[in-house]
Amino acid sequence: ESFEFAFDKEAFSDKKLRVEVVGSDDAATRKRRREDDKSDEGECVDSSSIVMAAPILRVTTMNINSAILAVKSPFFFKLFSNGMKESDKGQATLRIADSAEENAFMELLYFMYSGKLTPTTEPTHLVDILMAADKFEVVSCIKLCGQQLTSLPMTPESAVLCLDLPYSISMAPALAEAAKKFFAERYKDFLSTKLQDELMRIPLAGIVAILSRNDLGVLPEEAVYDFVLRWADSQYPNPEERRKILSSQLLPLVPLVRSRVRTIVLD
Repeated sequence: ESFEFAFDKEAFSDKKLRVEVVGSDDAATRKRRREDDKSDEGECVDSSSIVMAAPILRVTTMNINSAILAVKSPFFFKLFSNGMKESDKGQATLRIADSAEENAFMELLYFMYSGKLTPTTEPTHLVDILMAADKFEVVSCIKLCGQQLTSLPMTPESAVLCLDLPYSISMAPALAEAAKKFFAERYKDFLSTKLQDELMRIPLAGIVAILSRNDLGVLPEEAVYDFVLRWADSQYPNPEERRKILSSQLLPLVPLVRSRVRTIVLD
């Protein structure tokens, strides 16, 4: 059932929602936001542990119907039923980490009323909405975002976004699997010189997918070994971290290393 007619309409609302946008709009902030903890209680809910000392950039006040939001989201149900100290005042406050999360939250709010999302083919925006839906526990929106992401043509950029999703999100494993298949298919010829710059930007999970899902036995062993070392050098400047990644996740996939290990064991 759609309540789109009531979205941000005072006549159909019983509370105000004050949305405070704080912090910065950089990519690092958005990446940290993916690992932020959720808060259940209090009249003011922070979207991130980093926003407490950050200045408020702007404030948006929305008219909301607490019953509609509570039905769609356990987060808002708890907030309005026993976690909102300002319930008598009829106002709740949310702190949002950046502009991307603000846009995603507004889209999520609209979804809770209408049951639909504004049409988009931009995977970054869909991932932001997915993250907001997970944070505010709107399961139906999580499913819809996952379906739309799956239906879009996969690109290296969108595949990286899917691999970065926390596995606590219900749709994350399926999206990560699709991303891994994409990487394995796209970079079958990963030793090609024309692909090297692109490959050096792919995260660990993508490289593991490429190495584990392609037949490396038909490729020059030394070339595969050199490629893995070059990628590790570009991604992990810290020597200790680089050695750990190489020894635990990458080198065991390289035929040259596996053959040498077998030889040592046999000796």
